[in-house]
Amino acid sequence: MIFKDRELYTPTAQIAHIRSEKKNGPRYDAAYPLGKLNDFENLLLLCGDHHPPVDRHESSYSIEELTSWKIEQSRQGERQVGEAELAAIERIINREPPITSDAVLRGPITSLGQSERLRQAEERIKETPLESAALFDQVAVRLEGSPFVHHAAIIRSRQCVALEAGGSSLEAARIRVDLGWRHYFSGDVFSVSQQLREIEKYRESLPESIQRSVGGLSYAAAFGYERGVSLDDLAEVFDQMEIADQGCLNVAIALAEEAVTWRRLDLINSRVGALTGLVSESPRDEYSLTLSARLRMCMAEAEGDWSDLIRNARSTYSPAIAAWIAARHARYLCLTGHPDEGTQRWQDAVDGAVTARLNDSAADWLYSLRAARVHYWRLNEDLNDLHRVAQSLRASGKGSVLPEPYPLAERALSRILDKKWPDALQCLHQNLRHSVVSASWAAELTAHERFGDLFESTEKWSEVPLPYIRSGRVKKLKEIAKKWPDQELTLDPPVDSAPHWEKRAACEFVSFAGKHFSREGAQAWSRYALSEICGSPPSNSQTSVWMPAFNAFAATADEVSIEGARSFLDLMSDSFNRKPRTHHRTDEALIKAIVKICDSHAEFAPRVVEMLCDAVLLGNEVSNQAMYEGEWILAANPERVQERLSGEAEGGNPYAALGLVVAGCDTSVCLPVARQKCEEYVRPLVVQAGVTELRVGLEDAAILVTILEDSDKEEFVKAMLVRMLESRDVESNRASAVVAIKIVGSKLRPEVRDSVFDSLLEFVRDPLPSAVSISYGDDPFSRFRVMEGELSLGALALEAAGRLAHTTEQYVEVQRSAVPLLSSSGSSTCRSIARMLRDLPDGELSMDVEMLANHPSPWLRCFAALAWSRAPERWPGLGDRLSSDSDPGVRLILAKGLKDAPGHESIRAALRADYRRDVRRLVG
Repeated sequence: MIFKDRELYTPTAQIAHIRSEKKNGPRYDAAYPLGKLNDFENLLLLCGDHHPPVDRHESSYSIEELTSWKIEQSRQGERQVGEAELAAIERIINREPPITSDAVLRGPITSLGQSERLRQAEERIKETPLESAALFDQVAVRLEGSPFVHHAAIIRSRQCVALEAGGSSLEAARIRVDLGWRHYFSGDVFSVSQQLREIEKYRESLPESIQRSVGGLSYAAAFGYERGVSLDDLAEVFDQMEIADQGCLNVAIALAEEAVTWRRLDLINSRVGALTGLVSESPRDEYSLTLSARLRMCMAEAEGDWSDLIRNARSTYSPAIAAWIAARHARYLCLTGHPDEGTQRWQDAVDGAVTARLNDSAADWLYSLRAARVHYWRLNEDLNDLHRVAQSLRASGKGSVLPEPYPLAERALSRILDKKWPDALQCLHQNLRHSVVSASWAAELTAHERFGDLFESTEKWSEVPLPYIRSGRVKKLKEIAKKWPDQELTLDPPVDSAPHWEKRAACEFVSFAGKHFSREGAQAWSRYALSEICGSPPSNSQTSVWMPAFNAFAATADEVSIEGARSFLDLMSDSFNRKPRTHHRTDEALIKAIVKICDSHAEFAPRVVEMLCDAVLLGNEVSNQAMYEGEWILAANPERVQERLSGEAEGGNPYAALGLVVAGCDTSVCLPVARQKCEEYVRPLVVQAGVTELRVGLEDAAILVTILEDSDKEEFVKAMLVRMLESRDVESNRASAVVAIKIVGSKLRPEVRDSVFDSLLEFVRDPLPSAVSISYGDDPFSRFRVMEGELSLGALALEAAGRLAHTTEQYVEVQRSAVPLLSSSGSSTCRSIARMLRDLPDGELSMDVEMLANHPSPWLRCFAALAWSRAPERWPGLGDRLSSDSDPGVRLILAKGLKDAPGHESIRAALRADYRRDVRRLVG
């Protein structure tokens, strides 16, 4: 029937009569009804070789034999026929010639012989508009029956103008609604708005049914185009429509597909009856079957029941639609945690698309299969094979179940880069919906990420996290947490049915940004995280939520209930009771969690002390964290700390000795360890050219040295001064030496203390920069980057000098030396100045606090809040101003200062209204 040569299809099919329609014709049957001679059952497709002999030699080809041929042809109809073959068959049956180069050059109207008719239609539009409309209709019908069908919309629009001029506004409105839906499904929202604008001129005169149809089209087009239109608005418009209304099925599809896209499945489930009625009432032609299939896929996803749709897919729908259903089912399975079944369905969809010559869809679904394997860590096969096959498919031909009107993803990205925000939002809406509906899951994940990029660029902070969570972009969520402005973070815990990568991403984000949650939000997240921790075994698997949930719990443990705290401590009580110098991934988060629990529920202090002592005895970086974050807990329980750590300290454990010093216990058993550390660090420093060595532990050694004799402390500080001045060493090592001086310096004899103070101030005035640095890769195009971080040795030395000062003259001098540094915007410099001012005794502050309260640095404004809380009468009105400071740290310091101070109700009221739960907790 179809002859293929040189990659060209030539139809050879001819329509033959089994029984002739002429009396003298072959196999004429006088008994056969005359009205059925041209019906389907009496017609047979024959090729050009068989048709002539069948008619010329009728005695050799009986009616029975030809009827058997027809039956055999119908059985062969199950064979998959390519799109190009189908087009060739349609052209020969309908006697439509293919699009020739001459037709392209002459234009659609001329090639179809409609130039004169179109010219007359244009000429009559003013005098006889209804005649003009009839001519436009004839031209449009010819275009719609030709390969130039897309050109018909222009003629239909002109027909509407003629109808409106002739007073037939109802018919014009119907055509414009139909045109509007064509534009909507092709992604041209602007053309939809043009049709609606014309209808609006006479909308009030239209029947209610047409007005409902216009409303449905209007809201469908507005969603994603106008920010003020929501899915609930579209759902309300659909509820007002009747099944017989024009475009009701289109509104239902728009609502259902947008509901699936934005995970508002409740909008579908609450309208299952109405949607089912629409499907049952829709016609059975191919176009209507496609629409009903789109609606049924949405209903199957909402109800979670695909069995009926899958069972009847092959017998009800074309091969292309059956492949589409398989792909949508695969997407659903992957989103609901069934990767094995989903992988198989993706493969089925790809096979069906290839058979149906839908290469673009097949390629998209191969990338979706690849994304499924990545997200579920099924990496036993080469993922690049899928990429190579997908590219080969794209190169060998086009074809999609849902063709894009234009490159949606590229256009959306272009609009973002050009900062055309409304257009970017609209394009992303279209891109995401198209990706979801066409089951291009990899593109769907990318579209979610682009939404996050758009909201971040436009600083719509409350809308940023969810798109990044749905795309699983943890790194971007971490960056967002760092940039989060001074506003409450609202994010509900994921539902049970959410895929694991979304749960993991959400939990990780909470671990980064947990402090921005309100009390109620933190309580909800602590409950959710604890249920994940207790409900599944510990796991570091990339498909497990346990570890991210643990980190999320640590960030919100300050709001856990008493029962929840008890369950958590029961579960983790022995976590630190293990072999020394071992590390678990939960260690850092566990210390944060138990410290917060102790702060919120003091009754658990004894259990927390035991766990902190276990952590100290591990003898690694976890020990330092336990002493740093749990210092106030250890210091409040010196007897128990002494019992737990003294034996290990006496045995030479430096971490146990350090714990005793931090907790304020009897340190006699720590002296040997402290002396050993002192001897280790007073040795001459050897700096080799070309060799960079990062030295750690200097601050810990300094804490231990504070319990030694004066001579040992003086020798240690002298060695630290030498290290501070060693310009051949990196700044981080020199900064550690300055911090060590600050720790030990206040314990020195007065005359030695004065000498060190003078040396520090001299260094503040002329800090000698380091000649070497470990920073590498300042070029933004460097693939490898190592950054030392912001350090100000001069400011650190000033902070140390402030700690060593002990006379009024010295206090004045350090504050005078700080003034030139106030012009710096560096966080490190301002932090050191603020700490220096904080350590000044009461009555020795001479710096202008009002000036500090207006400084750009939040560190200095924090000190201003602290200074005001110490002596509020000195700066009336300052507390009220600082209670609304843009930095939450300033408000937190103010709340701490007011914790035990009476009065200041206006400030307390402002802080009680703060969204930060740590601020509200302090003021009660």
